[in-house]
Amino acid sequence: MYRRSWATPASRPPRSTPRLGRRKSRHRGARLGKFEICPTAQEGGGLMGYIEKIMGDQEQIVYRTHRHIIVLFGRVLGSFFAFLVFVAVGLALLLPPAGKEGDQVRFYVGLIALGSLVMPLYLIVSAWIRGLRGREFIKSIWRAVLAGVAILIVALLLMFSPGFKAVGWIAIVLAAIPLLDTLRIVADWLNEQFIITNRRVMEVRGIINKHVRDSALEKVNDVDLRQSLMGRLLGYGTVQIITGSDIGVNMFRRIANPVRFKREMLNAKEQFHASGKPPADEEKTIPELIAELDELRRKGVLTEEEFQAKKADLLARL
Repeated sequence: MYRRSWATPASRPPRSTPRLGRRKSRHRGARLGKFEICPTAQEGGGLMGYIEKIMGDQEQIVYRTHRHIIVLFGRVLGSFFAFLVFVAVGLALLLPPAGKEGDQVRFYVGLIALGSLVMPLYLIVSAWIRGLRGREFIKSIWRAVLAGVAILIVALLLMFSPGFKAVGWIAIVLAAIPLLDTLRIVADWLNEQFIITNRRVMEVRGIINKHVRDSALEKVNDVDLRQSLMGRLLGYGTVQIITGSDIGVNMFRRIANPVRFKREMLNAKEQFHASGKPPADEEKTIPELIAELDELRRKGVLTEEEFQAKKADLLARL
């Protein structure tokens, strides 16, 4: 008779229990008080941003801010307005039906587009009023001039050649130019930062090509804060840093939270001086200083009267 044998639990081969893998902990910038400690390049690797990469060992971020959002609105106003005008003109040429009624609609849209030239003119005049001249003036207004010329050409074609629908497609294509310029301005605004560390004050600008300007806290002589009534209501202002370097003055215009920026900078400067290494004379004991004075007396550097006066002054500190 066949007898079926069952394997006992002891005779079974031991199961290989899977080993629990340890989670790899990513090193992140630890916070010490209100400071953000920057990880080193070997520990942080590719997780660090550009700002952390240019910071020194044990350098800590105290505070960071950027330009106020009202600056962004002022920069994108012209480009975004041109984008809306080109889109409206293109749709006005392509969507209305052919015929007399469609021509009237296109003519009125052309008049509106012609009236929108007030915006490029406003940008040009405002740049002149701000005192920009020469290359700075041309650099500030060339986009407004280009947008104004394009709007003028499209508006005239829309008014006097309403049946030319190719202009509508041209306007739609041209709308991509101010749209891309608007996105570029937003990216510039996001990448422009003003940073205070426990060693220096930095201004970082640029998307691909980075520009960094910094001033050491020990060279900061004075900080000037300027806020208009509108700036106090909306929370922006201009901070002027006067240093002892060759440049002399760093101007941070219309930054967000300027009062806190100035306060954090002054606090960081005070802590920087308070944590400075004391002079070597203060680290030595009084007997060691007296021994050094006696050595100078034997070498003839100090006279007996000067040695006794210095010795009495040191003994009086005990």
